Amino acid sequence: MNNLRNLGSSRVTSILLVVNILVFAIMTLAGGSQNISNLVRFGAVVKDRIAYGEWWRLFTASFIHIGFMHILLNMYFLYQIGPVFEKLYGSRNFLIIYLLAGIMGNLLTFAFGSPSTVSAGASTSLYGLFGLAIGIMLNYKGDSMLSSFGASFLSVIAINIVYSLINPSIGLLGHLGGLLAGVILAGIFPVINRSLPTSTQVISASAYIILAILFVRIGLKTVV
Repeated sequence: MNNLRNLGSSRVTSILLVVNILVFAIMTLAGGSQNISNLVRFGAVVKDRIAYGEWWRLFTASFIHIGFMHILLNMYFLYQIGPVFEKLYGSRNFLIIYLLAGIMGNLLTFAFGSPSTVSAGASTSLYGLFGLAIGIMLNYKGDSMLSSFGASFLSVIAINIVYSLINPSIGLLGHLGGLLAGVILAGIFPVINRSLPTSTQVISASAYIILAILFVRIGLKTVV
């Protein structure tokens, strides 16, 4: 019941859940969420297509899921942790963080992934929230409540990374890219009623931009 109450006051998380489920339903009716051509048509990450100008895939891939279990697990995690981070950062900044983490995760896949791989899923953004927890722990060391909150995610993060490593069907690069983005974004966007040093924000924003450009350049060079 607490989760339902939290969800009711978490507008962006609710919208994200609805959008992901609607996209999955439409894909299922339009040919199947595990059909490769359908995944490509709806906007999954495909390296050569991105290289030839379909950059919007870096955004849309985070709303596409491959099979029922994929969306079930991702939406469960979003339902559980989305309202927590939305309350910490406010709806607008939470949405920006969620989207930017997803884009960075997909950029890392574009840079180092196989040209034959088709990847998608909200887990790039969800790992961004895990990274955000690490960033909170690092940026608010003097705040025992926030640093403890961030540290409480470490075991969950470790378990998920290990699972990603041993399961070949999981897009590890997207997860790591989202995680990295979350750590960086925690240095750009302050928790509500807290502040960050301007220098930290500038360095973090610069790091995000530089890494994004670097991944784009690497991805373009590695397309056959």
